[in-house]
Amino acid sequence: MFDARSLLVYCTANQALRCAPIADRPHGGLVVAPHQGDEHGLLETAAYLLGRARFGAPLLLDAARYAGPDRMPARAPFNPRWLRRQRELGLPVLTDSGYVDAGDEAGLASILHRAMAIPDAIAVLPLHPAWLRDRLHLTRLTGHLRDAAVPVALVLEARADPFALPGCVPGLLALLGGATPVMLLRCDLSSLGALCHGAVAAAVGTVAALRHLAPRETDKIHPPATIFKPTMSYRRISAVQRAKRTRPDPRLWSCDCPACGGRELDWMAALDERAREVPAFEHAAAVLYELRDELLGAGLPLPRAARSWAARCADAASRERELGWAVTPMLRQWQDAGPNPVDMPMAS
Repeated sequence: MFDARSLLVYCTANQALRCAPIADRPHGGLVVAPHQGDEHGLLETAAYLLGRARFGAPLLLDAARYAGPDRMPARAPFNPRWLRRQRELGLPVLTDSGYVDAGDEAGLASILHRAMAIPDAIAVLPLHPAWLRDRLHLTRLTGHLRDAAVPVALVLEARADPFALPGCVPGLLALLGGATPVMLLRCDLSSLGALCHGAVAAAVGTVAALRHLAPRETDKIHPPATIFKPTMSYRRISAVQRAKRTRPDPRLWSCDCPACGGRELDWMAALDERAREVPAFEHAAAVLYELRDELLGAGLPLPRAARSWAARCADAASRERELGWAVTPMLRQWQDAGPNPVDMPMAS
């Protein structure tokens, strides 16, 4: 299904044709969700990508019924037509799962039990972060995954980056240490950490709203941000511009990726805010794939990849401090996490 430790691009159907050339590469791939709930348009886009566009990397479709103000609960039945259409297109079958709230063990079990009955299905698990952060939740989750023995695709809810929350990284490592194949959807730079610790694939969202699952009541619009490679963090273009004024060293800010073409990263500040979204993601994707190859290229064994990831996080945090930026919480969480988390916090 995937090359080993694939880094995927997560986008909506209206973004897919622009994202396809970026994701169509070895160890790449594309995960596409409906645009404004249009499932029919999503299926048409997938058919076009596989046909006339000749997209050759792995392609997955996420119904994303777990998202938005009218999201479905975990025990909502799967749509047989959705499952059938994925199979007819020759794609991996992702379940159209609803949201698994904290404490909804029956809903969790329902998704996994139904996925067991679908040949070669990947069970999408859109989870409240307590399932990773809380010891009791994590114990029950790992038990159900062990019993079901089906591959899973995790989607984590948070107001911002879920892996900035204490306990989420150790919880993820506990899952990756089991026998269940795990992939991540709607992620950001933690996708690389997950791949370095054994995730089969991880998908990075094109915009902030697609890099995590927002709580139902959240309706916040995030200004475009992109990745500054030395600090391995997403930064708003305005923040990059301000930081460059204090350290105007071209070697620090210039970028040779296809989007930047040798310009200094704050070139996007001259664009209207809405016009920044596309180059911001194109630059971020180039950085992410470059980091993926540096961390995991040439079949680097996982223990070494994990150590390299931790060292990168420590170096990135140090560079943030040098620039006068607060350390990105995700970097701190990955530094502090061990390979075998034992003492899990009790999340509220």
